[in-house]
Amino acid sequence: MTIYILDPVHPKVVDMAKEKYNVVTVPESRTGDWRLEADAIIVRTHVVNGEDIESAKKLKIIAKHGVGVDNIDYEAARRKGILVTNTPGANSITVAEYVVALTLALCRNLCIYSNDLRAGKWRAQPTAFELNGKTIGLVGLGEVGRRVAKMFSQGFGASVSAYDPYASEKIFNDHNVQRITGLSDLLSMSDVVSLHVPLTPTTKGMIGIQELRLMKPQAVLINVARGGIVNEADLYTALKEKIIFAAASDVFLEEPVNENHPLLQLENFMASPHVAGTSDESLIRMGMDALENIEAQFSGKTPRNIV
Repeated sequence: MTIYILDPVHPKVVDMAKEKYNVVTVPESRTGDWRLEADAIIVRTHVVNGEDIESAKKLKIIAKHGVGVDNIDYEAARRKGILVTNTPGANSITVAEYVVALTLALCRNLCIYSNDLRAGKWRAQPTAFELNGKTIGLVGLGEVGRRVAKMFSQGFGASVSAYDPYASEKIFNDHNVQRITGLSDLLSMSDVVSLHVPLTPTTKGMIGIQELRLMKPQAVLINVARGGIVNEADLYTALKEKIIFAAASDVFLEEPVNENHPLLQLENFMASPHVAGTSDESLIRMGMDALENIEAQFSGKTPRNIV
Protein backbone atom coordinates (compact mmCIF):
# COMPACT_ATOMS: atom_id res chain seq x y z
CA MET A 1 0.00 0.00 0.00
CA THR A 2 1.25 3.48 -0.87
CA ILE A 3 0.59 6.64 1.15
CA TYR A 4 1.29 10.06 -0.33
CA ILE A 5 1.78 12.74 2.33
CA LEU A 6 1.04 15.99 0.49
CA ASP A 7 1.97 18.45 3.26
CA PRO A 8 4.79 18.48 5.82
CA VAL A 9 4.02 16.36 8.90
CA HIS A 10 6.00 15.49 12.01
CA PRO A 11 8.97 13.17 11.32
CA LYS A 12 7.70 10.69 13.92
CA VAL A 13 4.55 10.21 11.86
CA VAL A 14 6.56 9.58 8.70
CA ASP A 15 8.78 7.06 10.50
CA MET A 16 5.76 5.22 11.88
CA ALA A 17 4.10 5.07 8.45
CA LYS A 18 7.27 3.77 6.79
CA GLU A 19 7.31 0.77 9.11
CA LYS A 20 4.29 -0.66 7.27
CA TYR A 21 3.78 1.19 4.00
CA ASN A 22 5.46 2.71 0.98
CA VAL A 23 5.46 6.41 1.86
CA VAL A 24 6.07 9.38 -0.43
CA THR A 25 6.63 12.74 1.32
CA VAL A 26 7.09 16.38 0.34
CA PRO A 27 8.57 17.47 -2.04
CA GLU A 28 8.45 14.20 -4.00
CA SER A 29 4.76 13.78 -3.19
CA ARG A 30 4.02 17.06 -4.97
CA THR A 31 5.97 16.16 -8.11
CA GLY A 32 4.92 12.51 -8.31
CA ASP A 33 1.48 11.54 -9.55
CA TRP A 34 -0.43 10.43 -6.47
CA ARG A 35 -3.57 10.13 -8.59
CA LEU A 36 -2.09 7.04 -10.23
CA GLU A 37 -0.14 5.58 -7.32
CA ALA A 38 -1.70 6.46 -3.95
CA ASP A 39 -3.94 4.14 -1.98
CA ALA A 40 -4.20 6.87 0.67
CA ILE A 41 -3.23 10.51 0.99
CA ILE A 42 -2.65 12.68 4.04
CA VAL A 43 -3.33 16.40 3.62
CA ARG A 44 -3.21 19.45 5.82
CA THR A 45 -3.95 22.51 3.63
CA HIS A 46 -3.21 21.01 0.20
CA VAL A 47 -6.28 21.32 -2.03
CA VAL A 48 -7.80 18.09 -3.34
CA ASN A 49 -10.37 19.07 -5.95
CA GLY A 50 -12.96 17.12 -7.85
CA GLU A 51 -10.74 16.66 -10.87
CA ASP A 52 -8.03 15.15 -8.67
CA ILE A 53 -10.50 12.72 -7.15
CA GLU A 54 -12.05 11.72 -10.46
CA SER A 55 -8.62 10.88 -11.89
CA ALA A 56 -7.48 8.90 -8.82
CA LYS A 57 -7.05 5.24 -9.80
CA LYS A 58 -6.38 3.48 -6.48
CA LEU A 59 -7.35 5.99 -3.81
CA LYS A 60 -9.36 4.58 -0.92
CA ILE A 61 -9.08 7.28 1.75
CA ILE A 62 -8.25 10.97 2.12
CA ALA A 63 -7.00 11.47 5.67
CA LYS A 64 -7.20 15.10 6.75
CA HIS A 65 -4.45 16.10 9.18
CA GLY A 66 -6.69 18.49 11.11
CA VAL A 67 -10.40 19.15 11.38
CA GLY A 68 -11.74 21.39 8.59
CA VAL A 69 -12.17 19.66 5.24
CA ASP A 70 -13.02 22.70 3.11
CA ASN A 71 -9.85 22.05 1.05
CA ILE A 72 -11.24 18.66 -0.02
CA ASP A 73 -14.07 18.15 -2.52
CA TYR A 74 -16.04 15.96 -0.14
CA GLU A 75 -18.96 15.38 -2.50
CA ALA A 76 -16.67 14.19 -5.29
CA ALA A 77 -15.02 11.78 -2.86
CA ARG A 78 -18.38 10.51 -1.63
CA ARG A 79 -19.60 9.89 -5.17
CA LYS A 80 -16.53 7.80 -5.89
CA GLY A 81 -16.73 5.86 -2.62
CA ILE A 82 -13.53 7.37 -1.20
CA LEU A 83 -13.57 7.90 2.56
CA VAL A 84 -12.69 11.29 4.02
CA THR A 85 -11.53 11.35 7.64
CA ASN A 86 -10.24 14.02 9.99
CA THR A 87 -8.64 14.33 13.42
CA PRO A 88 -11.04 16.20 15.74
CA GLY A 89 -9.65 17.21 19.10
CA ALA A 90 -6.03 16.45 18.30
CA ASN A 91 -5.01 20.11 18.14
CA SER A 92 -7.64 21.65 20.44
CA ILE A 93 -5.22 22.44 23.28
CA THR A 94 -2.77 24.11 20.90
CA VAL A 95 -5.46 26.20 19.22
CA ALA A 96 -6.99 27.27 22.53
CA GLU A 97 -3.62 28.38 23.88
CA TYR A 98 -3.04 30.36 20.70
CA VAL A 99 -6.35 32.17 21.15
CA VAL A 100 -5.24 33.23 24.63
CA ALA A 101 -1.85 34.34 23.28
CA LEU A 102 -3.41 36.48 20.55
CA THR A 103 -5.89 38.01 22.98
CA LEU A 104 -3.19 39.02 25.44
CA ALA A 105 -1.01 40.39 22.64
CA LEU A 106 -3.82 42.59 21.35
CA CYS A 107 -5.06 43.80 24.72
CA ARG A 108 -1.54 44.71 25.83
CA ASN A 109 -0.28 46.05 22.44
CA LEU A 110 2.62 43.60 22.29
CA CYS A 111 3.00 43.62 18.53
CA ILE A 112 2.99 47.41 18.42
CA TYR A 113 5.64 47.63 21.13
CA SER A 114 7.89 45.10 19.43
CA ASN A 115 7.68 46.96 16.13
CA ASP A 116 8.18 50.33 17.86
CA LEU A 117 11.42 49.28 19.51
CA ARG A 118 12.78 47.98 16.21
CA ALA A 119 11.98 51.41 14.74
CA GLY A 120 13.72 53.27 17.58
CA LYS A 121 10.50 54.37 19.29
CA TRP A 122 10.20 54.21 23.08
CA ARG A 123 6.58 54.98 23.92
CA ALA A 124 3.59 53.63 25.81
CA GLN A 125 0.25 53.14 24.11
CA PRO A 126 -2.57 55.18 25.67
CA THR A 127 -4.91 52.19 26.00
CA ALA A 128 -4.46 48.63 27.26
CA PHE A 129 -6.78 46.15 28.95
CA GLU A 130 -6.75 43.44 31.60
CA LEU A 131 -8.72 40.25 31.01
CA ASN A 132 -9.80 39.78 34.61
CA GLY A 133 -13.51 40.47 34.93
CA LYS A 134 -14.02 40.88 31.20
CA THR A 135 -16.64 39.08 29.10
CA ILE A 136 -15.36 36.56 26.59
CA GLY A 137 -17.79 35.81 23.76
CA LEU A 138 -17.36 32.56 21.86
CA VAL A 139 -19.02 31.90 18.53
CA GLY A 140 -19.12 28.11 18.63
CA LEU A 141 -18.72 25.87 21.67
CA GLY A 142 -17.06 22.80 20.21
CA GLU A 143 -13.97 21.22 21.72
CA VAL A 144 -11.71 24.20 21.02
CA GLY A 145 -14.30 26.65 22.28
CA ARG A 146 -14.75 24.68 25.48
CA ARG A 147 -11.00 24.68 26.14
CA VAL A 148 -10.84 28.42 25.47
CA ALA A 149 -13.68 28.94 27.92
CA LYS A 150 -11.85 27.03 30.65
CA MET A 151 -8.59 28.90 30.11
CA PHE A 152 -10.19 32.33 30.26
CA SER A 153 -12.50 31.63 33.18
CA GLN A 154 -10.12 29.66 35.39
CA GLY A 155 -6.91 31.36 34.32
CA PHE A 156 -8.00 34.99 34.14
CA GLY A 157 -11.22 35.28 36.10
CA ALA A 158 -13.19 36.26 33.00
CA SER A 159 -16.83 35.39 32.43
CA VAL A 160 -17.58 33.38 29.30
CA SER A 161 -20.66 33.43 27.11
CA ALA A 162 -21.25 31.63 23.83
CA TYR A 163 -23.53 31.57 20.83
CA ASP A 164 -23.97 28.01 19.55
CA PRO A 165 -27.47 26.85 18.57
CA TYR A 166 -26.21 23.28 18.15
CA ALA A 167 -24.59 22.75 21.56
CA SER A 168 -26.66 21.10 24.26
CA GLU A 169 -27.66 22.76 27.51
CA LYS A 170 -25.52 20.19 29.30
CA ILE A 171 -22.39 21.37 27.49
CA PHE A 172 -23.08 24.96 28.54
CA ASN A 173 -23.75 23.96 32.13
CA ASP A 174 -20.80 21.58 32.41
CA HIS A 175 -18.37 24.29 31.26
CA ASN A 176 -19.94 27.17 33.17
CA VAL A 177 -20.69 29.09 29.98
CA GLN A 178 -23.69 31.37 29.60
CA ARG A 179 -25.83 30.57 26.57
CA ILE A 180 -26.64 33.55 24.34
CA THR A 181 -29.36 32.81 21.83
CA GLY A 182 -28.54 35.56 19.34
CA LEU A 183 -25.24 36.40 17.66
CA SER A 184 -26.02 40.11 17.82
CA ASP A 185 -26.45 39.96 21.59
CA LEU A 186 -23.16 38.13 22.02
CA LEU A 187 -21.27 40.66 19.91
CA SER A 188 -22.66 43.67 21.73
CA MET A 189 -21.91 42.36 25.24
CA SER A 190 -18.42 40.89 24.74
CA ASP A 191 -15.00 42.42 25.33
CA VAL A 192 -13.33 39.61 23.37
CA VAL A 193 -15.04 37.77 20.51
CA SER A 194 -13.42 34.52 19.39
CA LEU A 195 -14.66 32.52 16.42
CA HIS A 196 -14.83 28.72 16.55
CA VAL A 197 -17.05 27.60 13.69
CA PRO A 198 -16.36 25.76 10.42
CA LEU A 199 -16.62 27.49 7.05
CA THR A 200 -20.02 26.60 5.62
CA PRO A 201 -22.56 28.42 3.46
CA THR A 202 -24.20 29.52 6.73
CA THR A 203 -21.04 30.88 8.37
CA LYS A 204 -19.43 32.43 5.28
CA GLY A 205 -19.35 36.19 5.82
CA MET A 206 -21.17 35.89 9.15
CA ILE A 207 -19.04 38.74 10.56
CA GLY A 208 -19.41 41.82 8.38
CA ILE A 209 -19.62 45.54 8.97
CA GLN A 210 -23.11 45.29 10.47
CA GLU A 211 -21.90 42.78 13.07
CA LEU A 212 -18.67 44.67 13.73
CA ARG A 213 -20.63 47.86 14.46
CA LEU A 214 -22.44 45.97 17.22
CA MET A 215 -19.19 45.34 19.08
CA LYS A 216 -17.78 47.56 21.81
CA PRO A 217 -15.21 50.18 20.76
CA GLN A 218 -12.67 48.53 23.08
CA ALA A 219 -13.45 44.97 21.91
CA VAL A 220 -11.05 42.65 20.12
CA LEU A 221 -11.88 40.01 17.52
CA ILE A 222 -9.98 36.72 17.20
CA ASN A 223 -10.33 34.42 14.19
CA VAL A 224 -8.45 31.12 14.26
CA ALA A 225 -11.31 29.26 12.55
CA ARG A 226 -11.40 29.77 8.79
CA GLY A 227 -10.88 32.55 6.29
CA GLY A 228 -14.15 33.70 4.78
CA ILE A 229 -16.07 33.74 8.05
CA VAL A 230 -15.06 37.38 8.48
CA ASN A 231 -15.51 39.83 5.62
CA GLU A 232 -11.94 41.10 5.34
CA ALA A 233 -12.83 44.40 3.64
CA ASP A 234 -15.35 45.17 6.38
CA LEU A 235 -12.82 44.25 9.07
CA TYR A 236 -10.34 46.66 7.52
CA THR A 237 -12.94 49.42 7.69
CA ALA A 238 -13.79 48.61 11.31
CA LEU A 239 -10.14 48.70 12.38
CA LYS A 240 -9.22 51.74 10.31
CA GLU A 241 -12.16 53.71 11.67
CA LYS A 242 -11.60 52.45 15.26
CA ILE A 243 -15.02 50.82 15.37
CA ILE A 244 -13.31 48.06 17.37
CA PHE A 245 -10.01 48.19 19.23
CA ALA A 246 -8.06 45.44 17.47
CA ALA A 247 -8.24 42.10 15.70
CA ALA A 248 -6.09 39.08 15.00
CA SER A 249 -6.45 36.45 12.31
CA ASP A 250 -4.60 33.22 11.72
CA VAL A 251 -6.67 32.51 8.61
CA PHE A 252 -7.51 34.32 5.40
CA LEU A 253 -9.88 33.97 2.48
CA GLU A 254 -6.92 33.41 0.17
CA GLU A 255 -3.87 31.62 1.53
CA PRO A 256 -0.99 32.32 1.46
CA VAL A 257 -2.11 35.87 2.10
CA ASN A 258 -0.66 38.57 -0.18
CA GLU A 259 1.96 40.68 1.57
CA ASN A 260 0.17 43.79 0.31
CA HIS A 261 -3.16 42.80 1.86
CA PRO A 262 -4.74 45.97 3.34
CA LEU A 263 -5.19 44.41 6.77
CA LEU A 264 -1.44 43.82 7.07
CA GLN A 265 -0.86 47.57 6.85
CA LEU A 266 -2.80 48.26 10.05
CA GLU A 267 -1.12 48.69 13.43
CA ASN A 268 -4.11 47.27 15.31
CA PHE A 269 -4.20 44.02 13.32
CA MET A 270 -2.14 40.91 14.02
CA ALA A 271 -1.70 38.09 11.54
CA SER A 272 -0.15 34.64 11.38
CA PRO A 273 0.09 32.00 8.63
CA HIS A 274 -2.59 29.46 9.67
CA VAL A 275 -0.51 28.03 12.50
CA ALA A 276 -2.85 28.20 15.49
CA GLY A 277 -3.07 24.42 15.59
CA THR A 278 0.64 23.85 15.11
CA SER A 279 2.86 22.66 17.94
CA ASP A 280 5.17 19.67 18.24
CA GLU A 281 2.62 17.93 20.42
CA SER A 282 -0.40 18.61 18.20
CA LEU A 283 1.44 17.70 15.00
CA ILE A 284 2.25 14.30 16.44
CA ARG A 285 -1.32 13.75 17.64
CA MET A 286 -2.90 14.84 14.35
CA GLY A 287 -0.47 12.84 12.25
CA MET A 288 -0.87 9.68 14.31
CA ASP A 289 -4.67 10.02 14.25
CA ALA A 290 -4.62 10.44 10.45
CA LEU A 291 -2.40 7.38 10.17
CA GLU A 292 -4.72 5.42 12.49
CA ASN A 293 -7.65 6.22 10.21
CA ILE A 294 -5.70 4.96 7.20
CA GLU A 295 -4.66 1.78 8.98
CA ALA A 296 -8.27 1.07 9.90
CA GLN A 297 -9.36 1.48 6.29
CA PHE A 298 -6.55 -0.71 4.98
CA SER A 299 -7.38 -3.47 7.47
CA GLY A 300 -11.08 -3.54 6.66
CA LYS A 301 -12.18 -1.76 9.83
CA THR A 302 -14.21 1.41 10.16
CA PRO A 303 -12.01 4.49 10.73
CA ARG A 304 -12.76 6.33 13.94
CA ASN A 305 -13.26 9.78 12.42
CA ILE A 306 -15.21 9.57 9.18
CA VAL A 307 -16.44 12.97 8.02
